[in-house]
Amino acid sequence: MAIFDSHLHLARLPQPLELARELHERDYRYRAVACEPWEWKAVDGIWTGASETGWFEGCGRSYGLHPMIAAQVAEGAINGGPEDLWTELRRLLESDPNTQVGEAGLDRRYAGYEPGGVQEKVFRKQAEMALELGRDLQIHCVGDYGRIIRVLREAGFAAGLKCARPDSSIKRPRPVFHRFGGDAGIVKAGLSLGALFSIHADTLRKKATREALALIPREHLLFETDADESFIETLVATRGSGDAITPQDVAVMLEDTLRDVVARFSPSPQRG
Repeated sequence: MAIFDSHLHLARLPQPLELARELHERDYRYRAVACEPWEWKAVDGIWTGASETGWFEGCGRSYGLHPMIAAQVAEGAINGGPEDLWTELRRLLESDPNTQVGEAGLDRRYAGYEPGGVQEKVFRKQAEMALELGRDLQIHCVGDYGRIIRVLREAGFAAGLKCARPDSSIKRPRPVFHRFGGDAGIVKAGLSLGALFSIHADTLRKKATREALALIPREHLLFETDADESFIETLVATRGSGDAITPQDVAVMLEDTLRDVVARFSPSPQRG
């Protein structure tokens, strides 16, 4: 039975190319998210290197700028300057029409979080790019979900089919709330924009969020592991041995983690 992980950091996991093969053989499908320039390059290289293997059948990619590096982007501290970054991001997105934008958003733990600050500006630019290209937007939020909704509306998500190109191949872009942690008000506001909500184990720890999930129609739900370096640290701690971590080990833990999230999520019988 196929399983889909809507948010996974393939390039941050050990032996990513070998892991991609292992996941393909297990029928584990996923979206590989790359949220800073070095990760873009790594994911692009993995995809290109295995383009003829079929290992990425049913999988997807997402490229964006995480709020943790927004201040560095604004200061031109990465890869020679912000314009170079935006040009490269656009190139990657235009290379594959199924590629999403992000993860992008706001995070109170990092510089530039204040209203109107660099995080908001970098997020807004990616929201506008998603609309222009007709791509779904992977959203990261640790903090004010209300500001996220406001920026999305101001950028044009509330207008529905607001894309720069009249080409019929450009679909309506949707916000995708990664590792969702909002309340009922945010669910209602997000649904008015056509949003999808990605459920992570952390989502199920918050009472207000658990209660809000009953408002989400099945077709607007996704599930994820958000697996990255910390995922491997957990795997090492769980094993309690010095043995090397293999792609098979990682694949098994990914399967177990995602299936546990799905099993713990109890859909409301009233949900459509």
